[in-house]
Amino acid sequence: MLEIQLYSLFFIYLYTHLNAYLALLPRTMSKLLVVVLTTVIGRPLLYQLSQSRGIKYSLGVIHMPSTNFSAELQHTLQSERNFASIEKHSNLVKQHSKWHWHHDQSKRLFFNYLLLDPRITNGLKNRAKSMHQLDVWLTFLRAIFYVGKGKSTRPYVHLRQAHKVLRSANPLVLAKDPKLALIVHLWKHQRGVLLLRAFKGISSNDAHTREAAMIDALGLNHLTNRRVGVYFGVARSKFTTEQRRLLGVVLLYRLLLIYLKYDERELQPANISDNLTT
Repeated sequence: MLEIQLYSLFFIYLYTHLNAYLALLPRTMSKLLVVVLTTVIGRPLLYQLSQSRGIKYSLGVIHMPSTNFSAELQHTLQSERNFASIEKHSNLVKQHSKWHWHHDQSKRLFFNYLLLDPRITNGLKNRAKSMHQLDVWLTFLRAIFYVGKGKSTRPYVHLRQAHKVLRSANPLVLAKDPKLALIVHLWKHQRGVLLLRAFKGISSNDAHTREAAMIDALGLNHLTNRRVGVYFGVARSKFTTEQRRLLGVVLLYRLLLIYLKYDERELQPANISDNLTT
């Protein structure tokens, strides 16, 4: 019994004080260490450690959640270390913004926006305090079902279209447009749509590029967008496919930080006015 306790103290010390080193271990070694911990100190204690200190994220998630995200975005969900590396790619945003600031003289009236499913976020801002950061990140990403760009009241155009479909109950329209189908489904079940607007005051080409990067990062198979976006500027002429997706990853991360600052407000049919303009 004493020997087991000594082993327990040793592995607790190892994890507590050498966490940075453990993050550098190869994935196979990380999994092996988890197996050893389970065998030596028992599942109950290991469970407590994983809950209190996020061991499964520090060592690398053994069973990754199944998603349709790009490889670059999926990589950020594999460990705390990968998640923390997102901002290392912020230079891509700087290059993109700098190019459009100096070469794009069109009017800066546009912004980007996301449509999210409130059944998935479920009050994420308040829940985030008791969640692991990777769970917050994954929840936010999974809730996004549409990425767009526009100006003025453009996001509400989707809701106005869905409102018309809701009243007409046209199954053909719902079959052709999964975005409208999801919005109508939410409304029929007494839920709303979450709208997040950001990156305000940018040009149309800038907004197009950001939209394209986020769509590529999330993947069309995850979204209700029916086509990929269009790139302009340095992202089109110099960025590789991987860099474009990484640009999208950084933008999505920054949108998460914005999202967590505000309470959720679900948009219902009552919020939609027929006199909205595009």
